[in-house]
Amino acid sequence: MKRLIFFVGVYDTLDLFTYELKHEFDALGYESMIFDVRDMAQGLKALSEFASKPVKAVITFNNLGFNMELHAGRNLWEELHIPCINILMDHPFCYRNALDNAPVNSVVLCTDRNHMRYLQRFYPRIPITGYLPHAGKELPGERTPIAGRSIDVLYAGNLSKTFANNIMPDLSKYTSFNAGKVCRRAYEDLVAHPFKTTEQSLEEALLAEGLKLSDDELKNIIADLHFVDLYAVSYYREKTVRSLAEYGLNVRIYGAGWEKCSWIQLPNVDYRGKIPAEEVVEKMRDAKIVLSTMTWFKDGTHDRVFNGMLQGAVAMTDTSGYMKEEFCGVCDGDSSRDDSRELVFFELEELEKLPILAEEVLINPGLAQKIADRGYAKAEKSHTWKARALELEYDLLKHL
Repeated sequence: MKRLIFFVGVYDTLDLFTYELKHEFDALGYESMIFDVRDMAQGLKALSEFASKPVKAVITFNNLGFNMELHAGRNLWEELHIPCINILMDHPFCYRNALDNAPVNSVVLCTDRNHMRYLQRFYPRIPITGYLPHAGKELPGERTPIAGRSIDVLYAGNLSKTFANNIMPDLSKYTSFNAGKVCRRAYEDLVAHPFKTTEQSLEEALLAEGLKLSDDELKNIIADLHFVDLYAVSYYREKTVRSLAEYGLNVRIYGAGWEKCSWIQLPNVDYRGKIPAEEVVEKMRDAKIVLSTMTWFKDGTHDRVFNGMLQGAVAMTDTSGYMKEEFCGVCDGDSSRDDSRELVFFELEELEKLPILAEEVLINPGLAQKIADRGYAKAEKSHTWKARALELEYDLLKHL
């Protein structure tokens, strides 16, 4: 019964992940179908034919197809008795409604261990939760040596302050506490203590108001007020890239929202706007440094790091608990004598050190090449979609 169903059709980044995962499961001998939600009629017809034989599981990202119903009030995957594996690439508090209505045979996996713990606390009825790190894709062809690459520092990601404004709820609906004050306190706490999770800061801000809340009440308030997370992410994302730009390093930026930054017109900043996810990976092949920020994942990963490594660049990222466990990112002594780094870590609390770390890489192509080569070897061994398919098969699918 090695048969799987995958969903695509909303976000190009998630479609990229899906097709990579499908390719690896195909190589493992699975038969699979793609349900493209852009053509529901054709998708349902293909599903009817495919599900006429036993199916091991549905695999989807960010709830796509997770809550499907053909009959009102009856989840499709419950009706078909097919487990649905939902891989969340964002924090669960972004998806309260989908998770509140999770099928009884669902599996929800997170790319941060704190997110997994959040699920276990606030969604105990979901039968299986777990941690699955991001993965990277290696493009075919020879990797250009660091010295022959034309982009010094590449950053790809959106500046999400505008989106945060769009999802802010009407705070006046809260009459038992001052929601604006809670949000300001939580945001200021995150900026001052960037090692904290958003849910931690929000809960502490609510407790400071003297509130006693059940977990269900707290879950709903956190989901309502999670826009503060986007403000904190944007604050440090801009500060990180700006620190390199104002130091004078050449920076190439892809993504939406950066045009509003006052420093974007600096002559050493090359802002190219938003491009498809597949093209971002291609651009990484010409980058010496692929810069990443963790999107406030304090115990998880981001695909930017692994994609950068697999294209032969030096990955440079802020830290997380998992990343510190998994990678050597701190130089052991003088780099001229002994350097075992697989990537370059920096701390959000110490961003003044980041330009110096980046400059060290850029002016020492030999050192940069060693870091890039070690990073590639580690990512190629443990952080590809092939590795994730094997993890899913042996840790999960064989037990469903």
